[in-house]
Amino acid sequence: MSSFSQINTNIQSQRAFQNLSDTSEELANRRERLTTGLRINSASDDAAGFEIAKGLETKTGSQQQALRNIGDAKSALSVAEGALDSQLNILQSAREKATQAANGSLSQDERDAIAGELQELVGEVNDIADSTTFNGDQLIKGGTSGDGGNSVGLTFQTGSESDQTFDVNINNSTGDDLGIRQPSVNVNQATTNSGGQLAYEGDFAEGAISGIEGNATVDAAVTNSASSLNGNTATATTTGGGTFSQATTLTVSSNSASTAGIKINNSNLSIATDSLENGGEAKSFTVEVRDELNIGTRLQNNDADEARNIVDDVDSAINSLTSQLSDLGASQNRLSFKESNLETSKTNLEAARSRIEDADFAREQTQVAKLQVQQQSGTAQLAQANAAGQSVLSLLQ
Repeated sequence: MSSFSQINTNIQSQRAFQNLSDTSEELANRRERLTTGLRINSASDDAAGFEIAKGLETKTGSQQQALRNIGDAKSALSVAEGALDSQLNILQSAREKATQAANGSLSQDERDAIAGELQELVGEVNDIADSTTFNGDQLIKGGTSGDGGNSVGLTFQTGSESDQTFDVNINNSTGDDLGIRQPSVNVNQATTNSGGQLAYEGDFAEGAISGIEGNATVDAAVTNSASSLNGNTATATTTGGGTFSQATTLTVSSNSASTAGIKINNSNLSIATDSLENGGEAKSFTVEVRDELNIGTRLQNNDADEARNIVDDVDSAINSLTSQLSDLGASQNRLSFKESNLETSKTNLEAARSRIEDADFAREQTQVAKLQVQQQSGTAQLAQANAAGQSVLSLLQ
């Protein structure tokens, strides 16, 4: 049965309206894609594609931050490299001065003047170590990382995953660490054990000590320590508690009834030796107490031989610095490779995300033009369908 003469239900109009609604909705979606540049603007557009695209977007965002992290890491290492390079220049200057001091043609005053210069150079090395920071953190001082526990450990996040890190250890580079200065001397140990007492030739089994300048304590056990000089007055305390003192030089002798020892309480000590009544043949030895291992103070009032020793120590420090600079250069090269690889990975992931999520503007614009024609045609057809019922009135005339 034909529906052209039915007026209660206009099927033609309903169909035209439904088609026009579909066309308008599709046209709105196409226009949204053209305005956002994305093919997938919500999960309903493409559920699987939406999940994959968002996962890729998350990863590429983290990779972009990792690239910035690598840039910061290279900056930090560059700061450390610049500081170490400055220290290297200072040590090279110190070596020249030490080489000059090793020349036998210099007077002691001239050598002492060079010692003063060396002390200033050591001070500058420490100043550089103190001031070398990045974002407030020390880079070449105070580190406790590494195999020897004397390095500043830095861990850089160089990838989007939690385990993609890069570790760099920068050796501490103060005067102490380089071996050109040691202010904190443990006077209870020998210099060979990083202490301040150096014992030269001597036979301590039957050693005879007859002259001490400074402070001394007679005790049953021999222990060595040091604090400070007491001018030119030497004081000794016996095991019985009695004390006595004497200016300039004090003679301490053992006796047959006691095996007393000597406790040294000086930062500077000179010991003269003589024979003891119960000591048999006189034994002699020399004890040196150093309050600071500094290439400048070591050269002070010393000879060309000590200057040559300083040259060797400075050479060792220079070798340490050049090795550290080489390691830093290698670390920076690795960061550059990581940066390049990360850029490539990020670009590839961006391309994959783009293929899934981004809109094809040429295709979308073509579809928009088509839909606009359909929308105009649909509007016209809907108007005609709505007017179709008017023809029934002619049957009633």
